[in-house]
Amino acid sequence: MTGTQLLLVCIALLVIFCITAIVAQTYIQRQQQVARRKAIIRQMLETAQAQNEIFDINILDKAVSHKGLAALLQNISPTSLGMEVLNYISRELAGVTVEVYFRASLPDGPAFYKFRSVIESVEPRRNKSILRLASPEDLSTGQKRIFIRVKPPKDKVRVIGVWELSSSKPIPRNTSEISNPLLHYKRGMEIEPVQVENISATGMALRFPMEDLDIKPVDLDKGSQLLCLIIYHMGKDEKIVTFWCTCSVLHARVHEGPNPALVLGTEFTNWAVLEQGKSDINWFHSTPSRGVSPITQWVMHMDMEQRKLL
Repeated sequence: MTGTQLLLVCIALLVIFCITAIVAQTYIQRQQQVARRKAIIRQMLETAQAQNEIFDINILDKAVSHKGLAALLQNISPTSLGMEVLNYISRELAGVTVEVYFRASLPDGPAFYKFRSVIESVEPRRNKSILRLASPEDLSTGQKRIFIRVKPPKDKVRVIGVWELSSSKPIPRNTSEISNPLLHYKRGMEIEPVQVENISATGMALRFPMEDLDIKPVDLDKGSQLLCLIIYHMGKDEKIVTFWCTCSVLHARVHEGPNPALVLGTEFTNWAVLEQGKSDINWFHSTPSRGVSPITQWVMHMDMEQRKLL
């Protein structure tokens, strides 16, 4: 072999080595990116799980007549997510593509995420079902709700009252028709029998602390109707708003841990703002697409305050 041929062979080997090194480096970088992305996804899921956040599961298959599911994340594995749904679910949903929405409260405020997945299996039970979803390969920001949802600071809420409504009776048209509440809270009380866990223009979650996990503080389940009073502060001038609403209970769940509580998710059905010194309640109907205007304003203002935009 001549010197020129030897030089060409060395150059060719050097080129092959460089290409191999670049390919290997690119592969390692991609694997590292995948590992980082999976770690971030798992961290967000674990955060939402620890905070007992509801996962809204939207069925994408139009052939399946289902409005969607509300689930709690029970366990996470590298390949699947175990979800608990508090009602009976048919095995026919196995194999269906879904879009899942959830929220995680971070130090900078709440973050909303969504991902697509497939229901791998369904274990139907009488009062609850277990779903197993394929683990998401990626997360994107976004929320199912049209309206933002916030947790009101305690100093914003002066009074909360909760009454159970009977479907056989009309809603009250005057405060004189309203008896003592089922439970109530007034700012400054040492014991807090009820609090607003979070609220949006279309509904709110009410939190009832539990002294005994076997005894519910209120015997209210899905479909129950509530009458609620919230007196809150609005705006920089701390305007006092007396807000009445009727609500339908969408779900009830128990939050375990150091501060166990029963949390009811509700949807506004009617609302009214009572003028100071007045007793007549002039009701307006609420729809999920439009929401409740005074609550929309209050929530937006609190959200801007919490994000330090005001």
